[in-house]
Amino acid sequence: MISPLKYNELVKRVEALEMALAAIQRKDTLPEGMAPLTTLAAEMGLSTSKAEELARNCGVMIVKQGHGHIVHEAKFREAALIIIKGAKRKYGSKYWFHPLIGKFTMTVRPQL
Repeated sequence: MISPLKYNELVKRVEALEMALAAIQRKDTLPEGMAPLTTLAAEMGLSTSKAEELARNCGVMIVKQGHGHIVHEAKFREAALIIIKGAKRKYGSKYWFHPLIGKFTMTVRPQL
């Protein structure tokens, strides 16, 4: 049996998700807290494909909208910083490596 407080909390969460899905389906606006994957990938210095792989492997909400993807901005930044901090690079190599996303390059080092 679910308590009334827990039930009301679940109802609010479902309503918030319904509003977010409605905004995604309109395709002209981004839901609150979401950002284009390409923009965040450029800020972090990652390629779009590695940023998409990072989002999928770290459990960040990723949604296809139009021809691109949008992700939960705060969670993506948090996951990307953890991956970048944990990445290793061999001396003299341009490639970085992290077991979660494999070998990648960084065009810019994000501000940590």
